[in-house]
Formats: sequence, structure tokens, C-alpha cells
Amino acid sequence: MTVAWIPVFMRDVLGFNTTNSGVFSAVSFVAMVFTVPLGLFADWLRSPGRLSTNVVRKIFGATGFVLAACMLILVGYIGCNRTLAVSLMFLFLFCLSVICSVVFVNQLDLAPLHAGKIMGLTKFVGIVASMVTSHAVGAFTYHSSTRSEWQKVFFLAAGIQIVGAIVFVVFGSGNLQSWAGIGLTDVETNVQQQSDETNNQQAETKVEQEYRADWVNTNTIITHL
Repeated sequence: MTVAWIPVFMRDVLGFNTTNSGVFSAVSFVAMVFTVPLGLFADWLRSPGRLSTNVVRKIFGATGFVLAACMLILVGYIGCNRTLAVSLMFLFLFCLSVICSVVFVNQLDLAPLHAGKIMGLTKFVGIVASMVTSHAVGAFTYHSSTRSEWQKVFFLAAGIQIVGAIVFVVFGSGNLQSWAGIGLTDVETNVQQQSDETNNQQAETKVEQEYRADWVNTNTIITHL
């Protein structure tokens, strides 16, 4: 809906011409650049001694969905204030970037060996939903593309976001699943191997540094003599 219909909203309700509606719609998508920093922040929260993966995924998912719903509801009530509308759409897409830090990697949390299959399934459902959404928006705005009609569209989208937040918090997970085909012992073994390799590299580096220091000291003594 965001890609296909926001330019129409800006043209019909906010009064932008076709060129400006496309430009300002594109400006809103600049917010998606925050996806990578937010993902790094989520990984930082998941580091040992902080929060579990399950908690981090649910916090980011619920926060993104709820805030995105709030932005959509506000857009429906701002009238024809162009600056505020574009700003809210920017914030809406920022909230979606918060959600992206969950939906793009959650498949790896659940089942690393089957992540590709799960991603394909979720993408299929998402594409079908986008097709249905386009028809729904067209049905709401078919007779008159006015602010009141678009309010219904935004309320529907906000409701879907809220339902998504509730479903994810209740049924979602960031834990490795029993059907994943890889046991926790295997994961722990891999982690331990990586830790051992890191420790070995650090030990080798320390020995090399000490050897270089001894060599430098020996040369210094010989030079003074």
C-alpha cells in the first residue's frame, strides 16, 4: 500500500501535482536507511549479559507495529498540512524499518537450516496481502478520493498493524525451534569452537608481540654495548 497508494493520497488529498507527489513519496522512503543501524542496535542488545533474542525481537516488533499504526491514524487527521503529512509518512516508514530488523532475520532465529524456505513462505504471504490491500484501497477510494475516504484506509491499515503486534507478541518467538533440525548442543558446540579459535588467535598475537618486544630489547642492549 505504501509504495502504490501514498503518491495518490498526496495528489488527491494534499494537492501535490503528479511530479511532486512522486518526489515527496520517495523522500519518505529515505527513512528506510535506518534499517541497518537499528539491526546493529538489536544485535548489541542481544549480546551476552543484556537481553535474550526472544525479548529483543518482540520489543522491536511490537514497538514498530504500534508506532506505525499511530502514525497512520495521525495522517488521517492532519487535514491538508503538507509538511506535517510528509513528516508523518517519514516517521511511519521509520517505524517500518524498526520492524524490518525483526522480519528480515527472524527466520534465522527459528530455524537456520530452513530460513530460506520460511522466507519464501513469508514473502509469498506478503505479496498476496499487498495484492488484496491494493484492491481494498481502490474500493475505499473508488467513488471519491477524499480525506474522509482515506481516513478509512488509514484506520484499516492501523488496525492491521495493531493486530500484527498482538499476534507477534503472543505467538512470535526468537528462540531456536525444536523442528529446526539442529540441536542446542550443536549451536553451543559451534559457539565454543568460535570462542576457542578467537582465544587461540589472541594467544598467538600476544606471544608474537612479546617475541618482538624481546627482540627489540636485545638489539637495544647490543647497540649500547
